[in-house]
Amino acid sequence: MVALSFCRLLGLGCPKQAFAKIATPRGLILSLLFDHCLLLHPEQIARIESKLPAYTVGSLQRKSQMDVLLEFITSLLEFPDPGDKLKELGELIKDVFQLMPSGKHMIGRDLGRLGPTPSLKYCSAG
Repeated sequence: MVALSFCRLLGLGCPKQAFAKIATPRGLILSLLFDHCLLLHPEQIARIESKLPAYTVGSLQRKSQMDVLLEFITSLLEFPDPGDKLKELGELIKDVFQLMPSGKHMIGRDLGRLGPTPSLKYCSAG
C-alpha cells in the first residue's frame, strides 16, 4: 500500500520524463522507482498473474490519478459543508502552485516587421 501511495504521489501531474531532467542519477533512480512501483499496482499484478500483457506506465499513471481524484471527491462530500472545504482547497492550490513566466514564447523580443508582404497583398486581392 505504501508503494502504491508513493506512485500516486509521483503520478500527480509530474510525468516520469520530468524526473530525468532534475539530475541524471537521481532522475534515473526516481524514474525506475516509479516504473517499479507501478508493477505493484493491483490491476497490473492481476494482468501479470493471468499471463496477459502488462498495462503501460502512462495508462496506469492516468488510472491512479483518476482514483485519487475520485477518493478526494468522495471524502469532500462527507464534510458537512463541502463548498467551504473546496474553497479552502482552491486557496491552497493558488498558494502552492505558482504559475511561472515562460521565456520560450517570444515575450519581450523584437519581432521585426509584422505587416503583410507585397506578395501576400497580391494573393489576397486576387
